[in-house]
Amino acid sequence: MEHRANELFWNVKLSTDQRIDWLLGELSLDEKIRLFAFGGEGVERLGIQGTRVGGEAAHGVEARNDQNHAGDPDVTTSFPQPIGMSASFDPELLEKAGEVVGTEARVVAKRHDNRFGLSRWAPTVDIERDPRWGRNEEAYGEDPLLAGVNASAYVRGMRGKDPFYIRCGATLKHFYANNVENGRGWKNSTVDLRNRYELYFEPFRRCIQEGGATGVMTAYNKINGIPGILNPEVKDVLKGRFGLMHSVSDGGATALVANLHHYFGLHSETVAAAVKAGVDSMSDDPNMVWEATKEAVAFGLLTEADLDEALRNVLNLKLRLGLYDFDGDRNLCPYDEVTEEDLCGPYSLQISLKLAQEAVVLLKNEGSLLPLSKKDAGHILVTGPMADSWHQDWYGGEAPYHTTLLDGLQEVLGSSYKKLSYTDGADYVTFSYKGKPVSVDEDNKVVLGDTPEIFRMEDWGEGNYTFRSLRTGMYLNSEFYDGDLGVLACEKEKIFDWFVMERFELNYHKDGTVSLENRFHIPVSAEKDGSFKSHANPGVGGRSAEKNAPGAAHFTLNIVKDGVEEAVKMAEKKDIVVLTCGCCSMLNAKEEIDRSTLALHPGQQKLLDALTRLGKKVVLVLFTNYPYTFGGKEKKVQAMVMSATGSQDMGTAMAQTLFGENAPAGRCNQTWVADEKDLPDINDYDVIRGKRTYRYFEGKVMFPFGYGLTYSTFAYEKMQAEVKGGQIRVNISLTNTGDLQSDEVVQIYGVAPVSRVKKPLKQLLAYRRVHDIKPGETREVSFNIPVTELRFYDVLSGRLLVEEGDYTVYAGRNCEDKALKQVVHIVGKELMPREMGRFDAEAFDDHENMELTEGAFGKVAVSGLDPAKKTVLIYGDCDFGEGRKEITLLMKAPKDLTMDIVIDGKKKGSFTGQTGSLLSRMNDEEMAQFRENSLKEGDPRPETWPAVWERIRIPLKDTVKGVHEMKLTFKGEAKILEIGAE
Repeated sequence: MEHRANELFWNVKLSTDQRIDWLLGELSLDEKIRLFAFGGEGVERLGIQGTRVGGEAAHGVEARNDQNHAGDPDVTTSFPQPIGMSASFDPELLEKAGEVVGTEARVVAKRHDNRFGLSRWAPTVDIERDPRWGRNEEAYGEDPLLAGVNASAYVRGMRGKDPFYIRCGATLKHFYANNVENGRGWKNSTVDLRNRYELYFEPFRRCIQEGGATGVMTAYNKINGIPGILNPEVKDVLKGRFGLMHSVSDGGATALVANLHHYFGLHSETVAAAVKAGVDSMSDDPNMVWEATKEAVAFGLLTEADLDEALRNVLNLKLRLGLYDFDGDRNLCPYDEVTEEDLCGPYSLQISLKLAQEAVVLLKNEGSLLPLSKKDAGHILVTGPMADSWHQDWYGGEAPYHTTLLDGLQEVLGSSYKKLSYTDGADYVTFSYKGKPVSVDEDNKVVLGDTPEIFRMEDWGEGNYTFRSLRTGMYLNSEFYDGDLGVLACEKEKIFDWFVMERFELNYHKDGTVSLENRFHIPVSAEKDGSFKSHANPGVGGRSAEKNAPGAAHFTLNIVKDGVEEAVKMAEKKDIVVLTCGCCSMLNAKEEIDRSTLALHPGQQKLLDALTRLGKKVVLVLFTNYPYTFGGKEKKVQAMVMSATGSQDMGTAMAQTLFGENAPAGRCNQTWVADEKDLPDINDYDVIRGKRTYRYFEGKVMFPFGYGLTYSTFAYEKMQAEVKGGQIRVNISLTNTGDLQSDEVVQIYGVAPVSRVKKPLKQLLAYRRVHDIKPGETREVSFNIPVTELRFYDVLSGRLLVEEGDYTVYAGRNCEDKALKQVVHIVGKELMPREMGRFDAEAFDDHENMELTEGAFGKVAVSGLDPAKKTVLIYGDCDFGEGRKEITLLMKAPKDLTMDIVIDGKKKGSFTGQTGSLLSRMNDEEMAQFRENSLKEGDPRPETWPAVWERIRIPLKDTVKGVHEMKLTFKGEAKILEIGAE
């Protein structure tokens, strides 16, 4: 489609606003609706080419094209999963990785005529408050500063440094409180003011203001009662305060508002409310969005001006991407000058390997067992399910190559590689049914035959098993998409799909037989023709069994080779065992699947238990995207080292680390708790009160936040800290006191003085990865830390502020290592008491049994999480002045509410009843008379009237003066918006 140089939209000398004004003035209302609904379309009559700007880029450009129907995959560089990239604690390197992503996105877009892929849906920056979250691999850690700084660096690299043009936009995911997969489409995330402003908003703010992120994707879940796509904070906070350019909904989220949340009945209501909340485009069925938008305009729910605003935000991004800026045939955007040589080129490969190396975290190294010596290769057994495995993940691209640990060991050891011993430690099994072997025929179909098929069986935990043919290397799977629904075959090269049909559950029966269930818990049945099938009802997407389906087939499972037994037998002849364990991103935890436990998968734990009993030196190598617990066996291994999955250089980097060609210095960006029982309910988003993350956690820790060893040792000396010019200036001397050159990650933490409110036990203020420090070398490491890093949200004044006081600043290797510390005085704000005029009910200091939900008049409502239990709201430092005689509450209560006002531990007032205009004010005698009069007039009984918002007045027993703590306790259904005193 040729552009038209004579039209103002193409005039690059005009401002973006002028160009967009012209275009919006030229478009008809129908054209605007179509542009909004079909975001990838252009305007043919004006010569404007269509282009979709979205696409994934969590750890490289995802261009497999299975999501955009663009044909064969485009091969792109694949970095470690974001949790691994962030473990590097190296924002400078992450910026270079972002540059690779932005450049390769340009190359891929150019291949496809710039029709998609220049505003990538990445990074995921919601803090990882719970390690059981299914999408743990996609984000940057549990600390908002670490996540914000590291993700901002990635964003800057994607964006580039041109003052106007953007190399590749970044769309942050998912705004916000989006850390539960099971029930994510309907659950409500309660996030109070302090958690909101101190923790959840902060990574988004940094990435927008410091990184230059252009977009945000909203979340599926409700946030304080409102579906994420309708959250007004998108417009009020992200755009209004932080300067965000545009927002997009998550995939399918528009339809979920009616279909799952049941918040609206019509999609037109959703579209209108989402646009008014600040969402500029819908990632949903465009035909549905088209019809809904037309209806919203027809109903008057959405104006043309509303559409103009949404279109303007997206068009502004497209202009900044240079999609419509030409001088003849030459695109004026400097980032468009890319070639095929820029895809997976030398620079990309260099950054990929470096990031894989820096992502390695050394967790334990007793007796300096690591690094291993190449000359000892003949004394080493390598075993475990992850030694020769590399698994694809949903948001990863098609890498030019990928290396397993065995691949890497072959590179590193050269000819000595042959001296290594290896066994995978897996059980190899066959199945038989009614005495006949289970085979795989020439069409890969599972049938009864003459020769039993041997499968490698892997236990991935939580009931997940995979079976891979020893003969063909193909995975057993239950057909879901094509052909005969549910048929059992052995035809998949890898464990990969949205619905992972290579996953089976094993059920053991008293008679010693086993039965199999597929991903949808539908049993495998035997067919009359000797084949096997999971019978499902096609009308419901294969998710439920047919009513008259045959029963589950009971197989005999025969163990051909016991993997643990073989590993133990081989280990007995060796001095060192390198045991590899870890995860598959498509099985253990993924989008839509949370982990139910932190425990290592049972099959891997069994292998670990058996090998540690031998008394050999054990190196536990973890390829994992989340923390584990090991049942205490971690104490019996001499060395532990971990890396995230996903990198094309994963195996190479780990092999180099094991044999000393890479000096590890990565750090844990999540707390590894010793006991998962210390974790609160995964649905609890209150980090502060729930004592989550290193900032507030009080339980026993296996590996603390920021933890990681090196192959050398470092001395921290001569700390100087002072507050000057609004900054905490910290300087330390860092000396490599060991024998090896190594990086070291210096971390600075702050501890606030005792306050009226609960402050973090410690808080990361800054960090730096110091590179290539030689033995005996001393480096001076300096930090200029804005005092605003110590801000907290004061619910009384409704703003972020730094409280005046003496703060402890310490430097160390992790959050628990106070190698050096110093006290500095910060001149901040003195906390003032709470004015008891009127204030929002959500401005509490503490609570019990509380939920935040949608209120009215633009306010969030406080209600009881369980109405049958007592809810307590605590409001500290309430200033009643010269005297107040009653408490006022703007609230709604349908019936049977009992409420007490408690001042300094003493009950001072109470309320019983409901809200409903006159009803809440009547005594029993008045109510009886009112009921009688109502019935005489033919009105329904007043008890059936709906509750309404009402300002309830609760008299106090005596006048209250001065500053006190007030508790509001109640039982029953209630929504409270505002509290005051008169």
